[in-house]
Amino acid sequence: MKIRLLVLTLLIIGVHQHIQAQYMLGTTGMMNIPTADRQKPGTVMLGGNYLPKQMMPARFDYNTGNYFVSISFFSFLELAYRETLIKGDYISSKPKYNQQDRSYSIRLCVWKEGKFLPGIALGANDPIADKGANTFQSYYGEITKGFHLGGVITKKIDLNGNIFSSSIGYYIPGSENKPTKNFGNKYKGVFGGISYIPAFCKELKMMAEYDSDGVNVGAAVRLWKHLSMHAFTHDFTCVSGGIRYECTLIH
Repeated sequence: MKIRLLVLTLLIIGVHQHIQAQYMLGTTGMMNIPTADRQKPGTVMLGGNYLPKQMMPARFDYNTGNYFVSISFFSFLELAYRETLIKGDYISSKPKYNQQDRSYSIRLCVWKEGKFLPGIALGANDPIADKGANTFQSYYGEITKGFHLGGVITKKIDLNGNIFSSSIGYYIPGSENKPTKNFGNKYKGVFGGISYIPAFCKELKMMAEYDSDGVNVGAAVRLWKHLSMHAFTHDFTCVSGGIRYECTLIH
C-alpha cells in the first residue's frame, strides 16, 4: 500500500516520452495504462506479450499471451486490434490454447498539449460485442502534461539530457451487467505513471505506474530503429514481457 501511495504522489511530475506504447493492450501509453501522447500520422505498431494470470481479468485463471496491431491514422486518432489466447477443451481432452478473444481499442486525443494546458485523451477498450463477453471492456479519460519543478510549465523536464514524464487518468468500467470477471471490473478508478529516459542511454526507458489494480515497475529498450523489447513486474507478484515493431508508413 505504501508503494502504491508513493507512485500516486509522484504522478504530478512529468512530460512527453519517446517510446510510447501501452504494452499490455498495444495502444499508446506506458506498461498497462494509456497516455495522452500523440503518435505521428501513419504510425503502425505490432507485437506480442506474455501475460501472467495475476494481471489478467479473473476469467483467465492461467497464464496467457496476446498479439496486436495498432494504427494511428491521424495524430489524434488511434485504433488497435488484438487477439488474446484462451484455453479451451474444443476438440481436445485437455484444455489447450486453441481459442482466441478478439478485442479492439480506440484512443482519441481531443486536446493537444500546449504551453499551459495538458494534452487530453479519451478512449475505449473492447467497446463492441462480437460473440460472448466483452472481456476487456472499459472506458477512460487521460491527461498528460509537463511541469518544471520551479513552477514554470514546459513540454519537457530535460535535466542535462535526462528526460522525465508522467500521466494520470481514470478508468470507467463497462456495463454493470457485464460479468465481474472482465477487465473493466479489475481495472477501474484512478491510474497514473511516470517514466525516465537517462541521458547515457536514450534507447532505454524506465517506468513505474499504478494501473488502478496494482503497481507496475519495468523498462523498455529499443534494440534497433524499429524493434523494442520490454519487461515489468505487476504488483511485484509476477513478470510480464514482450516485443514490439514500430514504423511510420507516411512521412
